[in-house]
Amino acid sequence: MAANTTRVDSASAEVRFLENLQLVLAESLTNSTYKYALLVALADLCIEGAPPDDQAELTIPIARIAEKFLELYWGHGRPYGTGLPGTTTRTLLQNRGKQAKVVTTADTLRVALGSPTRARGDWRWREQVAHISRDLKQNPLWRLQRLRTTTLDFLYPANPAGDSITLRPGVAACFRRFHALIVRLVQAEWMAFLYSVPDNAEVLGSAGDLANFLFGPQRESLAKARPRLHDLQNGRCFYCAEQLRGPGEVDHFIPWSRYPRNLVHNLVVAHRACNNSKSDVLAGLEHRKYWASHVVKHDADLCDIGTFSGLMADRAAAIHVADWCYAEARRVHADVWIIGKQYQPLA
Repeated sequence: MAANTTRVDSASAEVRFLENLQLVLAESLTNSTYKYALLVALADLCIEGAPPDDQAELTIPIARIAEKFLELYWGHGRPYGTGLPGTTTRTLLQNRGKQAKVVTTADTLRVALGSPTRARGDWRWREQVAHISRDLKQNPLWRLQRLRTTTLDFLYPANPAGDSITLRPGVAACFRRFHALIVRLVQAEWMAFLYSVPDNAEVLGSAGDLANFLFGPQRESLAKARPRLHDLQNGRCFYCAEQLRGPGEVDHFIPWSRYPRNLVHNLVVAHRACNNSKSDVLAGLEHRKYWASHVVKHDADLCDIGTFSGLMADRAAAIHVADWCYAEARRVHADVWIIGKQYQPLA
């Protein structure tokens, strides 16, 4: 993805961006969950592939958006429900007609290949990325900004052509600045849509936590990864370097609350006390320096862990996310966690 150097007034652009985003969520035509997946994909890609302080246009290959779709829908083909006697369990419909194609596509790959990390090296992944790219160009990309009587045209040219889209000046910066807000808002709308599909009523009426099923941290995969992360760290806590007592706890180095995505390169094992003390705060710069060295040194091992446990491996994306989070924390003069109950302002 590439950016140019065109600049815009950031304060007024942010207000217009949020106003237009609200209109897109409230009034654009929606017959499937593709709109929500597209917004989350764009928000993620603005962090993963762009300089953290860039206010310029950003060009994104449509194939990268297609890959994001596969990742976002990866587990959505699993049967949903409590599994209790007398309750219904089945795949949720993500379209007002027949099932959304990408749900079936992603689930076929999941069943055959186990993890998105393994799938990305397989010809079937590349084939489906090409199919989804064509579908994106034919429908979601040009419908996203279309309201009932007008087109907003604030994210990118309303009728994208070619194999990429170019976000307008300042849009990538807005997606980065408001990433957590956008993702949570879109996820809420995504769930509301699923509840509005009549064929989902039976299973949603009897099941548990839909938000965790769709967007949660995949605790089964984290549990599978934990022993291998433990061995990779030689049985020591990532933060205090003391010997772990027991298996330790899996921690998202960049907190889940700041970037809710299970990248295996963002996972470490820590003492419960260290994990609880760090909580949703960024770790201090010494921890970050050690983490950056760790993910480079153990890149191949972490990719193997991702393949084994069904998690996405993407070192470059994890580093971009960290750069963005620390830049934002520095901008607002946030504190970072050092150890125990020690915190200090980010220098």
